[in-house]
Amino acid sequence: MPRLEITGTQRHYCAVAAVEQDGAWRLFKPFREGRIRAAAFVGADRLVCLGKTGELCLIDWRLGEERARGSIPERYATIAGIFVARNAELIVVHGDKRPFDPEEYCHSIAVLRADTLETILQGEGLLWSGNGSVARLVEDLVIPRKPGAPVNITIHSDLFEVPGGGVAFIGDRCDPDKTGYGLCQLNPVDGSVQYTPLPHEPRWWWLSPSGRLAVTLTAGAPAPSGESPAHRVEAGGGRAIELWTTVPPQLRKTLLRLAVPERDLRITAMVWEPDEKAVWVQAIRYSAERTEPGTPWQKRDEQHEFQRIGLDGAHSPVFHFERFDGSRFTGPAYLHFKSPDILDVSPDQPIAIRAGWVGGAVFIPRAWCAEDQSARRISEDADGFQPTAWAGPKSSAIQRFLAKACPRPVVVVAAFEQAAIADALQRLAQMIRTGLADLLQDDVLDLAFKVGGRTMTETAFFARLARERIAVGPELRALLTTYLDVQPDIVAAKKLYRQIWGPKENQGALAPAMQALLHLDPGAHDVFRRYLDRRDGEHETHSRDVILETYIAETGWRDAAMIRFGLYAAMIQYRDGVIILGGHLDTSGLVGAAEALLSPDAFADAILDELDRFMELPDFDPPVPKAELYERLTDGLRMSPYGQHVRAALAARRPFAAR
Repeated sequence: MPRLEITGTQRHYCAVAAVEQDGAWRLFKPFREGRIRAAAFVGADRLVCLGKTGELCLIDWRLGEERARGSIPERYATIAGIFVARNAELIVVHGDKRPFDPEEYCHSIAVLRADTLETILQGEGLLWSGNGSVARLVEDLVIPRKPGAPVNITIHSDLFEVPGGGVAFIGDRCDPDKTGYGLCQLNPVDGSVQYTPLPHEPRWWWLSPSGRLAVTLTAGAPAPSGESPAHRVEAGGGRAIELWTTVPPQLRKTLLRLAVPERDLRITAMVWEPDEKAVWVQAIRYSAERTEPGTPWQKRDEQHEFQRIGLDGAHSPVFHFERFDGSRFTGPAYLHFKSPDILDVSPDQPIAIRAGWVGGAVFIPRAWCAEDQSARRISEDADGFQPTAWAGPKSSAIQRFLAKACPRPVVVVAAFEQAAIADALQRLAQMIRTGLADLLQDDVLDLAFKVGGRTMTETAFFARLARERIAVGPELRALLTTYLDVQPDIVAAKKLYRQIWGPKENQGALAPAMQALLHLDPGAHDVFRRYLDRRDGEHETHSRDVILETYIAETGWRDAAMIRFGLYAAMIQYRDGVIILGGHLDTSGLVGAAEALLSPDAFADAILDELDRFMELPDFDPPVPKAELYERLTDGLRMSPYGQHVRAALAARRPFAAR
């Protein structure tokens, strides 16, 4: 059976759809830009992908051929899932909601033909008839709602098919009074919706593979005192697991009475077996609170538990893994930060439990489910841990695929000599001036340089240029200035998050060029200021941790202009949240260098000028108050007589801020 993964790299996050069949992976990049929001199989050989802007792509994954493209409104794709009809004739893109999420959402629904991706109907509101018996799916949702206007859709379950070809879901506050909770059945031909209220509080539903049955959590009566302690578990807000039919919605039986309060054991998921004869319940049991040694903090250990609940009333032991007990998780370090979850409950196979977010699994043998005991603790020697089980394609394979699917823009350089390099940098600046958006892959600018027939990476090209001190400082300055001039408009037009990224992790665009310019022209800190201004300081760390540190180490506080730049650099690092501002001025040697170059009055003027200049920069959330920056700067002046004179000069100029 084929398996689908949405994967990618840090620079092409969730940009690749990967299909695994018989141990071999087939990779697809359906959209030139942006991540894949959702994907699903359509029949036996097709795959549909939804992009972040609402673009849709239908692929024959066996033949590797694109079949169709379509689109829905971009807002429909923000939080979306994909439902495919069993006959593979209809695709429904719909709003998606996590279990136990109490928020009310404005969800949308779009119904498309599976072969052409043509939209049949779409909407994000229900307009009810006069008697409130039938609604119609409409697009013109009004917020805030007015009397007689459509009500928003909040989908409270997965979608499923109903007899006659309709699509249904549990809706919360979708009725005319916007207070009810019930079953909504959508006719995908005319957009009509029939509503059947449910006689209980809102809850989450786990649908069986056919959609005919569902298990749900409810606030039931406590378990009888004689019931096995292994079965006394509690869900998020409920105390019973119930089995329902979906059409019509009707309670069939209570599968399990629950007693332990939610704060001590919380059900997180239920997974149906394919034959619909049982569900697997996943829960987290919490220990009593204890105080961490040496801290005032209270901590509760977690124990992850799994149990098979048969529709015939049979229960397996409650399984838990020694590997997951508290701090005893012994898998690779990168697996420690993800709770386990159920991967596969296929019949005649061990039950697979994911051990971490990038793969790895432990297993429960099927035979253990019939054991006559209330609980079983599975040791590390017996859990069958496989570090690579259920992993996606290898990162090296993804990178090779993306290198072909997303070729880097190539800058041709006749030879590695001054005249040819200067000419190439001038041509690159012109390319950026007139078409930076066309050079990007998603939000990444990653260039290649073809020098005399040999291709070099952007990093290698500029590193060699700096190392051999090729005299192209003016051309590098012009290149970076051009980029900084056009960058804000491109970021806004493409709706990027704060900046354009570069060729390596945590690098901004043209970071290698910026470092080369500073190496060749130490006085280019005016360009570096603008470069640091136009970055996401929380996440783009390369320019601060590598370029800035290298620049200061190589150049030093050699003149008044560098002293001023040091003040600016200290404030930008403080804004990024990585230094204590006053202490940095002292430990970096800036104050000592200023004493040799500037009088106390001149240094005080420089501090105030740089502070005023810094406050004019666009700031990210949360903004840094001017008074806070001023106080942190002056804190660094307490350690020397020179610093005390500067503080006195500052107090004379700004008495409101003096202490």
